Amino acid sequence: MNIYLTIIILGLLIFLSHIFNELFDKTKIPNVLLLLLIGIIIGPVSGVVTTDFFGKLGNVFTTITLIVILFESGSGLNFREIKKAIGSAAVLTLLNFIVTVFVTSYISRWLLPVDVMSSVFIGAIVGGTSSAVVIPMVKQLKMGEKSTSVLILESALSDVLCLVVGLALLDGIAQGVVSVGMVLSKMWKAFVFAITLGLLSGFVWSAVIGKIRSVKNSMFTTLAFVFILYGIVELLGLNGGIAVLSFGILLGNIEGFVKSRKFRKVFSFESSGFNPNEQNFFAEIVFIMQTYFFVYVGISVQFGSPVIYATGFLIVLLIILFRVPGIMYLTGNGIARPEKAIMSVMTPKGLVPAVLASLPLQRGFAHGEIILDLGYSIVLFSIIICSMLVVLLSIRPNVFGNIVKIPKKANSGNQLND
Repeated sequence: MNIYLTIIILGLLIFLSHIFNELFDKTKIPNVLLLLLIGIIIGPVSGVVTTDFFGKLGNVFTTITLIVILFESGSGLNFREIKKAIGSAAVLTLLNFIVTVFVTSYISRWLLPVDVMSSVFIGAIVGGTSSAVVIPMVKQLKMGEKSTSVLILESALSDVLCLVVGLALLDGIAQGVVSVGMVLSKMWKAFVFAITLGLLSGFVWSAVIGKIRSVKNSMFTTLAFVFILYGIVELLGLNGGIAVLSFGILLGNIEGFVKSRKFRKVFSFESSGFNPNEQNFFAEIVFIMQTYFFVYVGISVQFGSPVIYATGFLIVLLIILFRVPGIMYLTGNGIARPEKAIMSVMTPKGLVPAVLASLPLQRGFAHGEIILDLGYSIVLFSIIICSMLVVLLSIRPNVFGNIVKIPKKANSGNQLND
C-alpha cells in the first residue's frame, strides 16, 4: 500500500472513531464493532491490507495497546469498589473459565477432527475475556463502579489464567503429559509475585513522580516506566499485565493511602498520584491505541473452513448462555438488573487467544491449523455477538429476565437506569 495513502487512512480512522462514539449515544452500537468491521473489509475481504504488512510490529503494537489499556483502567478504579468486587470477580473468572473449557472442548471434539488435548487447549485459551475489548466497551456504556470493577478485574485475572493454563497444556501436548501441580504452581507465582512487583513499583513511582514533573516534556515518562515494568515482569516469567494493573490501581488510589495514619506510621516519604492533565493525557493515548487495535484485529482475522467457523459460532452462543445464570447469582447486590444483563454477554475474546491459537501451528503440532482457525473464529464471533447483544440489551434491558429470574435485591441507582 502507498505510504501516503496509509497515513491518510490512519488519520481518517481517528475521525471515524470520534464519529462512532457520538453515534453510540443514539444507536448503542459500540465503536469496537464498527472498527472491527472496517478492519475485516480492508483486510481479509478486500485484501488491501494483510498482516504481512505489519510484520513483527503487529505483535509489538498489540502488546503495547494491552499495557496502556490495563494501566489506564487500573488508575481509574476505586480501591473501595475493588474490595467489594474482587470476590465476585475471582469466582466469576474461575466459573466462566471452567464452563468455557468444558463447552468448547466438548463441542470441538464432537464436530471437528481434533484429539482430547487439542480440544481442551482450545477451551483454555478462550476461557477468559479480553481486557482490550471489555474495558473500552464498559467505559463507553458508563456502567456503575461495582460492575465496572468486576468486569475489568475478571478480564485481567482471566488473561493470566488463560495464558498459564494454555501454555502449560501446550507443553503437555509436546511432552505427552500434563502436570496439574505445575499448572497450579505457575498460577500462584504469576498472580502473587506480579501483584507484589506492581504494588512496590507503584510506591516507588509515587515517591518520584513529583520530581519527574519538573523535567521538561515529562508527561510520557510514567508510561515509559510502565513499559519497563511490564517487560521486566515478563522476563521474570510472571504476568506483566497483572503487574501493570496493580501499578495503575495503586497510583490511582495513592492519595487515599497517604491520608491514612497507618500509612504514615510505616512510610515517611511524600507520595503523589496523577493530576487531571496526566489522566486526560492517558485517556487520549488509550483512545488512539484502541482505535487502531480493533482495526488491526479485523485485518488479522483469517477465514477458514465454514464448518470450523460454524463451530466457533455455536461455541460462543453456548458460552454466553451458560454465563447468564452465573452473572445473575454470583455478582451479589449493588448491581442493577440492566447492568447484570450487560455483564452476562460481556465475554469477548481478544489478544490472548489470538496469540496462543497460532502457537500449535508454529510448533508443527497436529491439528494446528484447525486450532488456529477455530481460535480466530471464536474471537471474531465473540466480539460481534457481544456488541450486537449490547445494542439489544440497551433497547430491551430485561430480555434475560424472562429467561433467568434475576434476584430483586439490586441497587438500581446507576446510569444505565437513568
